[in-house]
Amino acid sequence: MREETSAISRLWSEGRLPVRDGAYDATGRAWDVVVDPAAPGGLLIADEFSLDAFLDARPDWVTAVDPTVEEQVGRGGGFLCCGEGSYGSEGFIARLDPRRKLLWAVYLEDSDPFVSIDLRNDTARFRSSSGVTVTVDAGARFFRPAGDA
Repeated sequence: MREETSAISRLWSEGRLPVRDGAYDATGRAWDVVVDPAAPGGLLIADEFSLDAFLDARPDWVTAVDPTVEEQVGRGGGFLCCGEGSYGSEGFIARLDPRRKLLWAVYLEDSDPFVSIDLRNDTARFRSSSGVTVTVDAGARFFRPAGDA
C-alpha cells in the first residue's frame, strides 16, 4: 500500500488544501497558477514552488475543502471531483485514484466554488459558480490542462 508522504496528500486526507492558487501533484510538486481563459485549459501554469517551504512559513494558510461533485473516470479509472473551501470565494478541482487517494488538485482562492464537471471522452470541463472554467485531461495521473502539449 502506498504511503501518503507528500504534504498535499496529507492535507487532502485531512480534508484540507493550501490557501495558495496552485496546481498540486501527489508526488509533492506544486506550481503557481493563474486563471487565464486564453491559456490551454483556462489556466496559466507559472513557477514551481516548494509546498513544504510554503507551509513551514505559513502553517495556518490552509482551508477545509468540501467536495460537492464527483464523476467516475471510465470503469475503475478513479474519480474527478470539485467543490469549495471554507472561505466562500474559493474553489478546487481534483483527480483521485480508484481508492479516492489524491493524484492532483488545483486550488483557486477567488474562483468561487466549482459546481459542475462535464466529462466527455478524454476531457473534463469544470465550471465554478462565477463562470471560471478549467478544462483538463480527464485521465491524467499528473495535472495537465487540456490542450497543453
